Amino acid sequence: GASAVLEYQVFYSRRHAEAAFASCQNVRLPATGGYAIATMCGRYGAQLCTAQRWLDFQGDKNNGLAPLQIDFRLLPNGSEPG
Repeated sequence: GASAVLEYQVFYSRRHAEAAFASCQNVRLPATGGYAIATMCGRYGAQLCTAQRWLDFQGDKNNGLAPLQIDFRLLPNGSEPG
């Protein structure tokens, strides 16, 4: 039988996730003037979005965009997976 990946875990340093989120947080959409992050954080919108909520939405297979479920695990700064 055929095999397929349906879900996976990503171990991400908290520092990297926070930096990526911060780089996107204040980007505005020219067409609306609203924050781009508002559409990238699901029910939390721009005001309640955090790095973890942002990544959770990006990896949610039910968001209509993610091809499979991605479980983002943020690691404390300086730690390693396992």
